[in-house]
Amino acid sequence: MALCCRFQTPTSDDEEARKYTKVFVDTKKILLLGTGESGKTTIIKQMKILHINGFSDEDRKARIPNIKQNIHESIFDILYNMDKIDPPVQPRRGDTRISIDFILNLGPKEPSEYNEEYFNHVKAAWQDEGVKETFQRSNEYQLIDSAEQIDAIKQPDYIPDTQDILFCRIETKSISKIEFEVPLSKFEGSSAKFWMYDVGGQRGHRKRWIQAFDGIQAILFLISASDFDQKLREDPTKNRLQEAFDLFKDIHRTKFVREAGLIVFLNKQDLLQRKIQEQHRKVETYFPEYANYIPSKKDEWDGSDEYQRAKLFMRHKILSIASMPVKIENVGFVPGYNINEELSPRDVHVHFTIATDTNNIKRVFESVREIILTHITGKVFSL
Repeated sequence: MALCCRFQTPTSDDEEARKYTKVFVDTKKILLLGTGESGKTTIIKQMKILHINGFSDEDRKARIPNIKQNIHESIFDILYNMDKIDPPVQPRRGDTRISIDFILNLGPKEPSEYNEEYFNHVKAAWQDEGVKETFQRSNEYQLIDSAEQIDAIKQPDYIPDTQDILFCRIETKSISKIEFEVPLSKFEGSSAKFWMYDVGGQRGHRKRWIQAFDGIQAILFLISASDFDQKLREDPTKNRLQEAFDLFKDIHRTKFVREAGLIVFLNKQDLLQRKIQEQHRKVETYFPEYANYIPSKKDEWDGSDEYQRAKLFMRHKILSIASMPVKIENVGFVPGYNINEELSPRDVHVHFTIATDTNNIKRVFESVREIILTHITGKVFSL
C-alpha cells in the first residue's frame, strides 16, 4: 500500500500573518496612560516631529477648525464662568457687557463665521480687567490652554505652525498608534522599531485600556503636575492631581502589565512653575502633607526654591506608591487554604517634562529609549 503525504502550500494570508507576528515580537511597544488632558496626545505629536517627518501642509490645514474651536471654547468658558466662581467677578467697564453677551449668545461651539465684529468683541472683552482676573482664576473651573491664541486665527491666510498644533486639543476617544524607528548609533545601520499607543484618559474611556495591554513592554504614565489646584472635569469633587496618583496606584498594581517597564512623566512643569512662582498658589492648600515635606539631601534642594520643592514632592508621592509591595490574593487554592503572593516593589523612572517643548521631549526620550531597551533585553545600548 502506497503512502501519500500531502503538504499544504502556505497561502499569502499565512505569510502575511507570519510577517506581522515577527514584526510584532521585534517591535518595542509603549502604551501612554494618564488622566484626561495630561499631555498624552502631545507626546504622540512630538514623536511625529522627532522621528517621522513632522506635519505636512495637509496636516496643518486639517487642524485649523480644531484650533479655532479650542480658542473660541476657551474664551466662552472664561466669560461663562465670571459669575459662577466664588466670589463672582464682574466686568470692570460697563461697555464690556455688550461684548460678553455677544460671545455668550454664540454658545460654546465655534461661530459660523469669524468676522470683524466677532474679533472686535473678543478684543474688547479680553481688555477688561475683570475678564483677565477670571482667566487668572482658571483653576476654579475647566479651561483648556488656548485663550491667548486669538490673534493667530485672525489672519485670512492663517496656517498653524508647529507650536499651534502642539497646543491644539482634540479629545482622544479611541486607541491610536504611531510607528517610528530610532537609530542605534553603537551598531551602524541598526535601529529599534517602536509602536506607541495613545488611549483616552477620561474616566469613561478607561475601560478600553485593557484592549491595549497585550504585548506592551513599557507604560509611559503622564501626570499633569500643574493640576494640583484643579478639580476633575468629570467629577468636580475630586482633585485632578489626586485622581492621577490614584490611577497610577491602580496601574502599578494591575497584573496585566507587571512585566512592563514603568515610566512617569510629571508633565506641564512650565505651568506648575508659573502657578507657584508668579501666581503664588500653595500646594499645601490641596495636599496638607506638603506643609511638612522636606526634600532629602540627595535631592540637592537649596531650601529656597518653592517650585523645586513642589516637583520633588510630586516625585516623592510617585516613588512612595511604587515602593509599596503588591499583594495578590487567591493565586491558587488548596482545600482549606488560600494561596497568596506578595510581589516586591518595582522600579519606576520619573521625569519632569514639558510636552509642548520639543527640545525637552527630545532629551527626555533619549533617556526613555535606553530604559525601555535595557528593560527588554537586559543590555545597555548606546543611543
